Amino acid sequence: MQSNHSHLFTPFLQHHFHCIQFDPDSYSEQSFEQHNIFLPDTLEKAVAKRKAEFLAGRICAKASLTALGHDNFTVLNGSDRAPIWPNNVVASITHTRGIAAAIATNNTHTIGLGIDIERDMKPKQEIELQRQILHPAEFESFRGLAKHVHCPLTVIFSAKESIYKALYGTVNRFFGFDAVKLSQFDTHTLYFTLMENLHPQLSMGQTIKVFYQCTTGLVLTECEYHITSA
Repeated sequence: MQSNHSHLFTPFLQHHFHCIQFDPDSYSEQSFEQHNIFLPDTLEKAVAKRKAEFLAGRICAKASLTALGHDNFTVLNGSDRAPIWPNNVVASITHTRGIAAAIATNNTHTIGLGIDIERDMKPKQEIELQRQILHPAEFESFRGLAKHVHCPLTVIFSAKESIYKALYGTVNRFFGFDAVKLSQFDTHTLYFTLMENLHPQLSMGQTIKVFYQCTTGLVLTECEYHITSA
């Protein structure tokens, strides 16, 4: 599978970040072996596109972990399908059509990391999917964000995906889009309010911060949950 290092984004979080652009059509059955990455049994019968996306994400994860001194660490999935990272490492993987990225840290204050890359939704989707993605009390903030970015629903959707990834290791259960709502934002940061109690350390009313950036047709969001979160 052909891939090349991408300079599409410079992340706000100062952790080890690796992003590539890849061509899923160049995927072959030898691609995993060529990159020395394990193909899980659950993907043996998956379509080539799914395998290519998984491989691209693992290539990024491998690069991020190598930067932390974990050379050739095999990232397996748990029973909940979440990646299992080395001890004392927190990380996150994302991929969309033709792009993948990973971020990792061994900072002892970091409890969870979440990143997400999305391609802009089509204008029709930006309208039709609002009630599925937005909290009922979120529409006012959403309309405000729409004055500053051309794809506000894509940004909020991506941010909520990053929040889910960052908090999942603490919450250890599924929670939906309604669990948080956008309350404030500025040029680079979104501030979400927890709308339910997710965990003793993640109670209703708590603020979760997400960095965001938009480039041509793409959105990157980053969320870090750490000990000093209030």
